[in-house]
Amino acid sequence: MSENILSINVLEKLAQDALINFGAGNDAASSVAKAAVRAESEGNYICGLLYIPLLCEQLKVGKIKGKAKPSIDIKASAAITVDASDGLAHPAIELGLPHLQEAALSSGIAAMTVKNSTNCLALSHFLLPLAQNGLIGLGFANCPAVMAPLGGKTPILGTNPIAMAVPGVSTPKIVIDQSTSAVAMTELILRRDSGHQLEEGWALDSNGKPTVNPSDGLAGSMLPSGGYKGFGIALMVEVLSAALSGAQLSSQASPYFGDKGGPSQTGQCVIAINPMTFNPNFLTVIDDLCSSIESQEGSRLPGKIKSKNYNHAKKHGLSIEVSLVEQLRSLST
Repeated sequence: MSENILSINVLEKLAQDALINFGAGNDAASSVAKAAVRAESEGNYICGLLYIPLLCEQLKVGKIKGKAKPSIDIKASAAITVDASDGLAHPAIELGLPHLQEAALSSGIAAMTVKNSTNCLALSHFLLPLAQNGLIGLGFANCPAVMAPLGGKTPILGTNPIAMAVPGVSTPKIVIDQSTSAVAMTELILRRDSGHQLEEGWALDSNGKPTVNPSDGLAGSMLPSGGYKGFGIALMVEVLSAALSGAQLSSQASPYFGDKGGPSQTGQCVIAINPMTFNPNFLTVIDDLCSSIESQEGSRLPGKIKSKNYNHAKKHGLSIEVSLVEQLRSLST
């Protein structure tokens, strides 16, 4: 496998230029590029640069409106709604974040929903600024349906990720970001394209039978993480990110991949909590909790490796497959 080592700035410029070339506005393209490169640098390639060509495709066929202008509505002192207007998710979420932060700091807790949106990649990307400012951030997002209820075979829910960022004394202390399916759908696509089989327990075929064939899994249904418990959490995410926001239900949303259907119109929900409103000793308690985990040999806190990877990438650059770099360059010209 041939790879190039490129700086974060160079990769952000490549990704941004590609999105602009396919119709995205400059600011929106910059927001998405930074998020994709951040995920890539953390080692979260599932939400990284491989998504740029996919987003370019969606811009090209009109599933994402590149010049869309998101709008914000302050419903109450601590309730914020954003309409992404069928555009990219990142500028819409980022439009509401400063208002969410201000509301949580003053009211103790605040919530923001986003509708008519699309794939927001790694949810934790939007929660880190909240944690850096002393707030607990919770994130939820619904996605086009790929996961059937247990006992069924027709997809009803998406991979519906959840995320959490918890503040420490100076930096985010805990960062959790995961899908509610056994793996992200992108993993099935990568396995199919590379000719590798799936792990058992990842997917069902179109007849509702377990499969390790990625093509059959993509044509069938993904399995939830943790069986019925994972499906229950995915259902909670659906309520918060779709039903609450007014976005399309996962079963009604058009796929993120390919040219089938119009805009996906999925949704997100972000909740911000000021822990000091509830417990002035919160940071001390969190420090004790984290110490009890890290003191055990071989254990680690969620988000620790991603943070380490990101800091390394800032100094030394990222090793990226030549074929992906060439693809990004071709898309940007």
